[in-house]
Amino acid sequence: MNKPNRDPGAPKRNMSAYLLYQNAMREQFKAQNPGMTFGQLAKYTSAMYAEMHPAEKEAWAARAEADKQRYMLELGTYLPPPGYDAKGDALNMQGKVGRGKRKPEKDINAPKANISAYLLYQNAMRDQFKRENPGLTFGQLAKYTSHMYKNLTPEERALWNENAAQDKIRYQTQIAQYVPPPGHDAKGNLVSEYRPTGKRHRKTQKDPNAPKRWRSSFVFFTFEFRPRVMQENPGIRFVDMGNVLGEMWRSLNPEEKKRYEDQAAQDKLRFAHEMEAYRRDQAIQNPNLLKP
Repeated sequence: MNKPNRDPGAPKRNMSAYLLYQNAMREQFKAQNPGMTFGQLAKYTSAMYAEMHPAEKEAWAARAEADKQRYMLELGTYLPPPGYDAKGDALNMQGKVGRGKRKPEKDINAPKANISAYLLYQNAMRDQFKRENPGLTFGQLAKYTSHMYKNLTPEERALWNENAAQDKIRYQTQIAQYVPPPGHDAKGNLVSEYRPTGKRHRKTQKDPNAPKRWRSSFVFFTFEFRPRVMQENPGIRFVDMGNVLGEMWRSLNPEEKKRYEDQAAQDKLRFAHEMEAYRRDQAIQNPNLLKP
């Protein structure tokens, strides 16, 4: 059994004013707005918080400060068990004696690839939007940025498109002058035959007739929300997509997660039944499998 990433007995981390507000108002907002999707509810909550009277915001800020003091007091008396740090997080046990650092997959001196107009806009506006909307989670901030980008005037959108075109010219100019080091291709990527040949597990051939492995609750969640995130964040990178979906998943309450956990439980049962039948058929076809 794998060790948890965090000690279950560690003090619960303090929350920001916005997250305290979000947790307190979620059920009320859901009751007032039946039929709202998860994303719509998050936007609604963010809008209500942004329009809150300063005196009310100060009250939530005071609660957040009290929660921070609670956390600091509890942390001061917390004794972590072996394998965990002072905050209860599992220590990184992956580093092993004799294992060197992995060779980078890309030359660090290679020209930085150009990015789209939307990503240029996102990078330029991120800090401003965070200041204007304190407490937004990563996923909510991404949705807000996408909404603001979609509502740019044609003239404003043309400016960002021009910036993207200039960045593309910059990259093409730099890559034309770039001289890759040995073992790297023209874009600075490590050529396959030069990649580390450390100890690897040989990939076994999978029987195409074997049952498809069951999916986790998070995977079922991503099936539902990935198309929405892609639509709201055109040109989003794979890594950023994972960060957004992970942040959205962590912000779900237990009741919201239960639907996906039920789907995962049903899929696990499906896999168990199919695997039992598959092994039975394999044993019939190859009686030697039954021998000790």
